[in-house]
Amino acid sequence: MAAGFLALAGCSKGGFQGPDRSMYDVTETMTLEVSAEQVVLDAEAPDEIALSFSWTPAREMSDDYIVTYVTYLDIEGNDFSNSVREVEDDGVYYKEYTNQQLQNLLVDKWGKNYSRAVNMQFKVIAKWDGGTKYIMPEVRTAGVSVRPFRPLTFDADRIFLSGEAVTGTTKQTMPKTPENEFVYAEEVWLQPGMMTIPIEYEGITSYICPAEGSVTVPDNDLQEGRPASVEYAAAVKAEPENGETIPSWNIPAEGWWRVIIDIENKTVRFFSPKNRLEPLTVEFGYENKQNWILTKTLGAGNYYINTMTGWDSWKGKAFPFVVSKTDPQILIWQGSSFTINDGFCIKVAQNASEVGLEQLDSGGSDPTKDSATNFISKVLAFVPATEPGVAVTADIELTMGEWLPMAQAVNNRKWKPAAGGAKLGKITIDVRNNMIRFD
Repeated sequence: MAAGFLALAGCSKGGFQGPDRSMYDVTETMTLEVSAEQVVLDAEAPDEIALSFSWTPAREMSDDYIVTYVTYLDIEGNDFSNSVREVEDDGVYYKEYTNQQLQNLLVDKWGKNYSRAVNMQFKVIAKWDGGTKYIMPEVRTAGVSVRPFRPLTFDADRIFLSGEAVTGTTKQTMPKTPENEFVYAEEVWLQPGMMTIPIEYEGITSYICPAEGSVTVPDNDLQEGRPASVEYAAAVKAEPENGETIPSWNIPAEGWWRVIIDIENKTVRFFSPKNRLEPLTVEFGYENKQNWILTKTLGAGNYYINTMTGWDSWKGKAFPFVVSKTDPQILIWQGSSFTINDGFCIKVAQNASEVGLEQLDSGGSDPTKDSATNFISKVLAFVPATEPGVAVTADIELTMGEWLPMAQAVNNRKWKPAAGGAKLGKITIDVRNNMIRFD
């Protein structure tokens, strides 16, 4: 028993050496610094450096060893298990992150909320390869608090007008236009003063502002007798904090202002009170054009697709049109699609109750007593044109999906669908510019 013990003891002095403590007995030289302990990301400077880390070189080793620096960035508490890991180039002793890089990591990779600061950890490891012995790495970590920015996009759940220029309410809701889901428009009564355009998206409020700073929107005179708008490039700004101000729109005159916000093209357009857009009232004769004058204000209501066939009972089929918020002279029908095979025009009325009447003398037919088919054959229509306002002298082929010239005339010229018919789901009529579109 004693011999065995002695043999074991001898073995411990020979083959069973203790751990090599020399790899722990070193003087580490690497230090790590962070540019700031608290960072608020800036949405308006996505490519600027928001956060940087720098370190000094690790201790020198013999030429048998090659040192590599590896960096890690992660959320505090993850223990770098879901980190961004990068091997840095030789001779590089810093790591930089832009506002957008950190925003994408926090929101997209780690699923953090826009409105709360997040504690993050950075780690750099200096490790050696080569040589005959394992070399203990040098490791440094640093913490930093980073607050993501609220996304400044033109996406919108709701858009408002607000400020001292808006009368009667703290906020005026801006509706979408029926013809374009990216355009919000309304005619509103404004008074002199500052106006802002709050925008709500996913529970966050930001502001649509003039891109070049605050502006005074002019109330200009008509141009060559026609209303003219003023359009501005726009940008989205975060909700102001700590007494900050944002660029605003200054309204100089009281009256009806039409405000048109295009979130796809990032513009805001104004028609001032002197340039107020009005619906069009048309006037046309009946019978010999000397006996009766008929008038109609072209607004929301029924208009009649007329083929003069049994498809529409020989008197036109009614389709309810609405008025665009961008211009009261734009009329839109949109509904369940249908196929039309016969040539057609679009009549503005189907019977005398839909128009104003003025009798000039006792001659000619009385439109109030004519049958619907007789009346509608003599009523104003939207018809094909060779150029805006110049009616064709013969029917022409219908083209889908693009703006076509039209005329307002008392005739029955038609658009003729190609063989197999045309499938209609939307009709847009621009009365001001004598253009029409079929979709």
